[in-house]
Amino acid sequence: MNLISTFIVWTWLLGISLVVPTTLPAGGAQKSIIQQSENNLGSPLISLREFNLLSSASYNSSILTSVKPGTPVNILKVWDGKENGKWLLVSVITQNFCQLFYKRGWVNI
Repeated sequence: MNLISTFIVWTWLLGISLVVPTTLPAGGAQKSIIQQSENNLGSPLISLREFNLLSSASYNSSILTSVKPGTPVNILKVWDGKENGKWLLVSVITQNFCQLFYKRGWVNI
């Protein structure tokens, strides 16, 4: 009887030890670098002057739209280029024919 109860306990422990790790995320409780650098601002920033929204983080890229002063701007990503300076990937609301659209683009600061 003692041998059967020991076998049941070891089978139960082995089953738990094989099932529990499958419910954990890869890497355990570590947070990725992307999750740690998320934007903690609750509300969008307001642009103080007019600027051009560019299609890529370079001076030679095409202009997507011109953003007017007072437009709400959400910062999505900050990129620090060694040669070109600091760039922001932003999302702004634009209006075309009575419809509002979100546009993403790059701004040099």
